[in-house]
Amino acid sequence: MTKKDIAITISAADRLLETTTDPLHRQILENYRRHAILEICGEWKDIFVPDMTVEYPIYYYNVTGFAGDKAEGPEEVQSIYRMLAESGSSVQLVEDERLMVSDWGFCSEAVFNSYYRGYTLNEVGVPVDDPEGYFIMRQKYVMLWPYDERGRMIGEQVYENRAFYELTQIPEEDFLTLADVRERLLPMLRPLPHYDPTTRGAAVSAQV
Repeated sequence: MTKKDIAITISAADRLLETTTDPLHRQILENYRRHAILEICGEWKDIFVPDMTVEYPIYYYNVTGFAGDKAEGPEEVQSIYRMLAESGSSVQLVEDERLMVSDWGFCSEAVFNSYYRGYTLNEVGVPVDDPEGYFIMRQKYVMLWPYDERGRMIGEQVYENRAFYELTQIPEEDFLTLADVRERLLPMLRPLPHYDPTTRGAAVSAQV
């Protein structure tokens, strides 16, 4: 086993952008792509700028390793990202993603590979015997992310299919670190395109 390429995480969005022409749908996909890179790289504060996320986001989730099932408002939502960054557990490689986009937002089915040290797993309620060990938590998620008419994220709904859950200890040389993913992904980060919702109708009509 060797280190996987973290860029797989944004491959589904990149593929769909190759064929998507609707301006709003493209804005949603660009937002999702940028969001993923910022989250994984621990640059979470830039997710919550005014052109990326609405002022009062709401998250619903039911996944292993997260307490509770809802985060409402900027303080509660941002605390999730802060915890991931400060605990060193923001590194998540997303693979086998099936992605669909529409006017309301997007839906996704994907496998998440989260990279954890043993002591972090123990802290989030997933007990392991080797606190200094290196682990991959593999989970299948279904996600629904609503967006507004400006292509800004309203929130997330993230649900785990626990039948696919796996926790595997791996050699240190196969472990993706935050430094690894920042080196690979940050050069792929691009500004969010300017989007004017008042021009969408004309742009869509011109494509017909």
